[in-house]
Amino acid sequence: MANLRLTYADIYTLISGFIGLTDTGTAPTGTDLTTCKDIAQRGLRRFLYPIDARSGDYWEWSFLRPLHTMNLLEDKWRYQLPEDFSSIITDPTYSENSGFKQMVKTTPDNIMNLMSGGAVSYAPYYYSIVTSTYDPEIGEFDEIWFYPKSDSSYQVQFYYKSDPTKSTNADDFLPGGVKSTEAILENCLAIAESQEDEVLGIHTQLAEKLTQDLIIIDSTKDADNMLVGNLYDSRNNGNVARTNRAKLNVYGTDL
Repeated sequence: MANLRLTYADIYTLISGFIGLTDTGTAPTGTDLTTCKDIAQRGLRRFLYPIDARSGDYWEWSFLRPLHTMNLLEDKWRYQLPEDFSSIITDPTYSENSGFKQMVKTTPDNIMNLMSGGAVSYAPYYYSIVTSTYDPEIGEFDEIWFYPKSDSSYQVQFYYKSDPTKSTNADDFLPGGVKSTEAILENCLAIAESQEDEVLGIHTQLAEKLTQDLIIIDSTKDADNMLVGNLYDSRNNGNVARTNRAKLNVYGTDL
């Protein structure tokens, strides 16, 4: 059964019809496709990194703070982080009843120094985020290092900030779920409107309204304090990290 989300192709096809490059519903090709994809990417960036009109600050969407589960393997201490990784929010944590020491963030140099001191294997209790490689197509690949090396297989979880990767496939779904669909589309049409017609018209106004409405939903739904699973923050001396819904709000798989 089809859902109500739009794909990347849906977006650039609608843009093409809006600016008159093709008939409505007909996908663009060649240089027209390049133009429409560029507008779509600019509109998506505009939606993903908005200004909250209430405070004048950048808004961080809750769907850009995913939970990541990582399996630690015996004798391994370096792991590649997800491609969309920007920064870590909570320290990696074991299951609630594991009894292992809470992990603490440290520097890559400290981990290297500890590693050089001799072989130690146990459930890791130090970690560090390391920018290790740059790729011109994707950007930086980040790694997470652990100390000591795992003496067995363990599963850890943490929340991180995501910078969504660029859509490339026609059938890629756009981030944010169904509730974000119209706001993303209007942000794309707002870019097309200003670029092609050199005006700030109805789509610019609609993009602003829909985006601000979603920011309010994102910040006020269940606005009481939320327990972030069993995840901890080393700055809280091992206490469970709590955060206000205005700063972190996860609506299952949707916005």
